[in-house]
Amino acid sequence: MMKTYKLIAIAAAAIAVAGHSQAEIADRPGSPATARVAAANSSSADKSAADFVCTGTNDEAVLTRAIETLTRGGTLKLADGDYYIDAFPYEGNTAVFFGYNNGVARTINVVGGTENKSYNTRLGVGIHVTEAAMTAMGTNGAYRVFCGTKKKPKAPGAFFTYTFVNNVNFRDIYILFHDASKPVRGIDGSCFGNMHLDMVGVYTERYFKDRFLHEKPASPARGSVGVVSCRSSNDEASRIGYDFVNVGGLYTGFLFQGADHLVLKACVAARCCYGYRTIGKAWKTMTWINCCDEGNTHLPLFGGSGHLTAIDFNLERFNAAYIPESPDGGGTAAREVKPGSWRGYISYTMQGNAFNLKRFWAEGSGIEFRTVNLNHSMTSRPEHPEYLETYFDKKTNKTFTWNGKMWVDAMGTPAD
Repeated sequence: MMKTYKLIAIAAAAIAVAGHSQAEIADRPGSPATARVAAANSSSADKSAADFVCTGTNDEAVLTRAIETLTRGGTLKLADGDYYIDAFPYEGNTAVFFGYNNGVARTINVVGGTENKSYNTRLGVGIHVTEAAMTAMGTNGAYRVFCGTKKKPKAPGAFFTYTFVNNVNFRDIYILFHDASKPVRGIDGSCFGNMHLDMVGVYTERYFKDRFLHEKPASPARGSVGVVSCRSSNDEASRIGYDFVNVGGLYTGFLFQGADHLVLKACVAARCCYGYRTIGKAWKTMTWINCCDEGNTHLPLFGGSGHLTAIDFNLERFNAAYIPESPDGGGTAAREVKPGSWRGYISYTMQGNAFNLKRFWAEGSGIEFRTVNLNHSMTSRPEHPEYLETYFDKKTNKTFTWNGKMWVDAMGTPAD
């Protein structure tokens, strides 16, 4: 059994972190497979079973210390309760830090206890970025609740690739920012080798109140982001994907940066400026299955280049009065920074009339996509067609295609 650490004060946590070098920890025999952590308000039973007990102040030091013990990988098991982030003291302005681990690769699973958690039933694990932490932040750069070191060991042999040493997966946790007034990121996969998320939420503290009581969210600061993807998963067996991940009340919900073969299933971005946004140079493929863009100011913004397949993408824009003001202003339709740089297929449904949004794409964008509005009939002429959308005219027994300016048949002849 791993020695049980009862950290009852932040001073004790700081001493523990400072008192052991990474090399000393890595040399310990029998590195634990599970590090159990309890919150200050966890149950007595959970505290008794825990290897680390937080105090409710600067809990980021305790969580980082627990990660340091998992030199061979394993599980960071968080008991139900509330954990408080008061500082971002590690590399890259990170609160909970996954270090270099002497260059030894490891996989760590960050796992909560209870999956059901919402506006009326605040159960499970809540990781709170406090008002004091937000106040201490600058307005530039980025602050990260979860992130890893940028340091990478060189690949062995003649391989030219480099990889990050930490592969990190998250399940059954909520991250809650005091507000979205500063450039804070929930889970930043920039320095993880691969990352899988399951039943994870990243919100502002008042997100549920804004949503369910129909109040307008405060305009978020640029740089507040729910989840930042890994840079790539082109590492053969590596796993990268999001299942049932929700983000809300931020500037950007999901920020993707060159993540090859990333798959999202049943994910929701709500009441953000941008629910979905891509950056980076060259991409391979990304797939969204039954995901939702709900009450965000703008539809997705596509920077860089790549290929996207989005199946049953649900757009909801019910009332502009409950959608945040974007610091960017501008239109609401999806757009490409460089039109024609993205390709693929999108099928979507649209609900609500906020911003008078009628089409998915802004003028000039999406020209290399097959875009299908699932609300449209296949046999009658849509009033607001997407580029290359088709319908079958029963009177003439012809299929017509919208070329961006008019409906034409297979010979290019305009429809009546």
